[in-house]
Amino acid sequence: MSGAVKFLPNRVWRVYRGGSGIDRLRSATFAADGHFPEDWIASTTPANNPQYESADQGFSRIASSDGAMLFRDYLESAPEYALGAAHHRQFGCNPAFLMKILDSAERLPIQVHPTLPDARRFFNSDFGKTEAWYVVATRTVNGEEPCLFMGFNEELDEQLFRREALSGNFSEGSNMLHRLNVRPGDCYLVPGGLPHAIGSGVTLIEIMEPSDLVVQPERYCGKQPLSDAERWSNAEPEDALCCFDYKAETEAEVRKRCTPPIKKLDDSLSIIIPRESAQYFEVQKLVCNGNYHLVNREKCHRAGVVVSGALTLKDCRGGELELNCGDAFFLPFAMPECEFTGTGEVIFALPPALKETAPPLP
Repeated sequence: MSGAVKFLPNRVWRVYRGGSGIDRLRSATFAADGHFPEDWIASTTPANNPQYESADQGFSRIASSDGAMLFRDYLESAPEYALGAAHHRQFGCNPAFLMKILDSAERLPIQVHPTLPDARRFFNSDFGKTEAWYVVATRTVNGEEPCLFMGFNEELDEQLFRREALSGNFSEGSNMLHRLNVRPGDCYLVPGGLPHAIGSGVTLIEIMEPSDLVVQPERYCGKQPLSDAERWSNAEPEDALCCFDYKAETEAEVRKRCTPPIKKLDDSLSIIIPRESAQYFEVQKLVCNGNYHLVNREKCHRAGVVVSGALTLKDCRGGELELNCGDAFFLPFAMPECEFTGTGEVIFALPPALKETAPPLP
């Protein structure tokens, strides 16, 4: 296969409820919340679901002449074309990022993702899980206004938080995080170590390191009980709790740390989470009104999701994709340029800088 490729829908089971926002984003006839609140894009990462066993869950598929093809098989068939020789040497047949559309109908558990050093130390993983959120839509659920919980506030009591985490009941600990009201267009970086939780009624694009590692000490997600494996990702509880960055900050300090300055590349394309801040990926936003000629100036692969409008993508190899709101696609390394036509917005995920051109990641 050559040229741009389109991802097929890839809903993934999760312990929390949601998903109707994804249905609405894609203009589905029927929108409903359930236990498939995420759609994984550009994924070669298996979903960590002890409560729901299913073959190949989490792995993305692309549209092909035969109907469907695993994304990992596509990468393995021509890794230097899809990813570039330098990226393939460093990461193998892995895009080195994971992208999701996520929609919550209830608050997710208070949680943290490991930094890369902690991922190696406690989880034997080559990837941590720094991530970024781009808010697409919001709604009120059962009277609860949409929000995000991010960072410890001035009420942090580390010893009390640890005790409640081990018990699984955050009677006080839930008040130790900042609650941030959100609206469509907001974008946040969530570095490894930062305590956080997505509140109810938020539809967002999530870009992250390609792992499914999470420490979520609460015993319940909504009404669903969590096993110890789900709470601690199979690590020792005391080790897992070391992944939290126990640092109290003001709301202004959290917002400053987690909202890097936007860098405009031209009138239509902006970097909203730069590699210098995220380290492990970059997030760009395209606003197309009529025509836009995208040049692969970074000389890398990327994945994209249309978050509003509808666009036609014409690649330099003669291929053409019709992209509606909620559709996702992949642009390979070997594609130097392409053309978007129509009116719409796209969120792009780009891989980390390579060791050949940047200092090693910590």
